[in-house]
Amino acid sequence: MWDHERIESLLRRKEDLGYRDFHGGLTKTSYDRMGVRVPDLRAMAKEIIRSGEWRGFLAVRSIIYYEHAMLAGIVTASVREPYEDKIVRLREFSSCIDDWAVCDITCSSLSSRDPRLFGDMQEFSSSAEVWLARMGLVTILGNFADREHLDRIRETIDGIRAKGYYIDMAVGWLICTVESHDEGAGIELIETSDISDEVKKIAAAKMRDSYRVTEKSKKKAKELARG
Repeated sequence: MWDHERIESLLRRKEDLGYRDFHGGLTKTSYDRMGVRVPDLRAMAKEIIRSGEWRGFLAVRSIIYYEHAMLAGIVTASVREPYEDKIVRLREFSSCIDDWAVCDITCSSLSSRDPRLFGDMQEFSSSAEVWLARMGLVTILGNFADREHLDRIRETIDGIRAKGYYIDMAVGWLICTVESHDEGAGIELIETSDISDEVKKIAAAKMRDSYRVTEKSKKKAKELARG
């Protein structure tokens, strides 16, 4: 049976105080930290899913530790279950997110080309709640960032209501990812989407740092960011 004590005991086995102090400067979570590295969390998630006890694990709420939130996000996204159950579980988990890293590790653990997923993530992206909206955007960039979905991605970007740094960064990252997959597609998004000058600068900066974006596209993105 899973409870807070069992989860804490599991996490304490891989506690790294040096890593906790280092990573603490990168995130702004309100949860307490232990300092468990991501590869260890992924290994724990696999074991929880393999054991068949993942429903009991996810039923333990009132999360105290940051690493518990990370682990719950990985299990939520990774476990195989009917799509209708998966999307409800993801929406419910979004209320546990208070930090970009928990959001992004959850999204990166979700791999699917199911067309229903794009539609639901488009809905998430239109939420006024920052972390639900970012979850939608980051899931789309991880699974649908290509020219085939370009029109729907533009619609998604134009429908964003949430505001702030973490949304702007997600949109810039999405545009860069599209460009890295299909040359010219991300540039087209910069030119035709309803985005701020700040998002254009973020997209251009991410393209500049990407090994998968051509020099031609980097130059064009820089020009567009300058206005």
